[in-house]
Amino acid sequence: MQSPRTNPTGRAHSARPWVPVAVALASAIVSGCQPAAPTPPPVDAVVVVVVDTLRADALGAYGAAEAVTPTMDALAEGGTLFERCLATSSWTWPSTASLLTGKLPPEHGLIGKDGSSISPDVPSVAAAFQSAGWATAAFVANPIMDAELGFGRGFDRWEGTDDSWDEAAVPLERATAWLAERQPGEPFFLYVHLVEPHSPYRPTAESAVALDLPAPPSEEDLGAVTRAYNLMIKGAPYDQGAIDDFVDWRRRCYAAEVRDADLAIGELLEVLRRRGPLDRTLLAVTSDHGEEFLEHGLMGHGGQLYPESVHVPLILTGPGISPGTRVAERVENRLLGPTLLGLAGISRPDGLAAANLTDGEERDLRQDEPSLLHLGNGGWIEGGEYLIPDEQQGMVAGDTVTVRARVEGGDRAASHRAFDPETPVQTAASTDVDQVSSEFSKLRRPSTTAPLSEELERKLRGLGYNLGRREPR
Repeated sequence: MQSPRTNPTGRAHSARPWVPVAVALASAIVSGCQPAAPTPPPVDAVVVVVVDTLRADALGAYGAAEAVTPTMDALAEGGTLFERCLATSSWTWPSTASLLTGKLPPEHGLIGKDGSSISPDVPSVAAAFQSAGWATAAFVANPIMDAELGFGRGFDRWEGTDDSWDEAAVPLERATAWLAERQPGEPFFLYVHLVEPHSPYRPTAESAVALDLPAPPSEEDLGAVTRAYNLMIKGAPYDQGAIDDFVDWRRRCYAAEVRDADLAIGELLEVLRRRGPLDRTLLAVTSDHGEEFLEHGLMGHGGQLYPESVHVPLILTGPGISPGTRVAERVENRLLGPTLLGLAGISRPDGLAAANLTDGEERDLRQDEPSLLHLGNGGWIEGGEYLIPDEQQGMVAGDTVTVRARVEGGDRAASHRAFDPETPVQTAASTDVDQVSSEFSKLRRPSTTAPLSEELERKLRGLGYNLGRREPR
């Protein structure tokens, strides 16, 4: 199919027959030789909000029992909610890189803390907006998302944080100032990355009171929990009561920070509304990964590829988005970028999938293809044994996810029902394991990635990331 032509700003338009052009020209002559004003595009603002570590079932719109997300729930009611959305990995670097490039981790190159980065050869969603003449900016509260890794490519302004997990107020203040600089009608692409509810959990006093949070554990209690947790993952006897109390406290703190993120999104919406009606603004809310609370033996994230780690929310609102719609088909949020470019009328760069998550026929066709998940290392628990694989490869087909872990002494593989965190793990079918290997063998790996600088390595170690071990968080 012939590609759409683009105007000097890069926005797609279709070829028009000569007769309407002649009529338009004649009208311009009659009206005093002034050319007719161009029809404005239906979209002139695209806003992506990534809520770090937000699992889908933490939202009321996805079935959370405790209503702490009224803003996101209202967006879902007024827009389109994707019930079964998958991130490509279970920690920030590879998954966010997929959001910004549309590629799977083995394709974009940013897999783990082993000296990799986003390959300059892969397309950038932000760069496509930038090439089309749109202003682009990113305001990021997660300190491990460094521009050096390729995250900043395509952004006129990239503002991250050096050595702290910034509260939502910091990126919101910066985004508000940047939005105030925009001229009326100036198209822009805005990316905001909130760090709530990523650990360490530090909910605001307002949310702590609203959720009646108990006092945090004492140092002595934390020590007891650490010992019990280490025994648990090794299959040794442990203090179940200490673990249960700690997990309950973490869940409550997590919910309080989810509430803080929801309040922050509400504040951002108010800023956008003060600029004018939102009828020309596309807004997407999603996450890079979820969080585990011992559903499958671990806490945190970046260790495994189970639903609690990779099933994330995805909500879209704005022009071209069906209001009050819930999409049941499985989708991948790495295809959000191509979708937004298409809805904004911008030509996609070579190498970026021509995907449209809002197209029901396309979604139906994609159900015949598996969704792939990837983790450069992480943790693997089997029979009371804790292992650190070289790689985990996941495949979601139908309602089953199969994960193959490459570990010393031979591969391990397991399957479970997707999108259900509480489902017990089962032995994977050999045919599914073979298909996992086959699907990953088809991926085109990047030819070049840049090693981490000494400065970035020092920064990561200062944040508690031990680069000598393969346990991302």
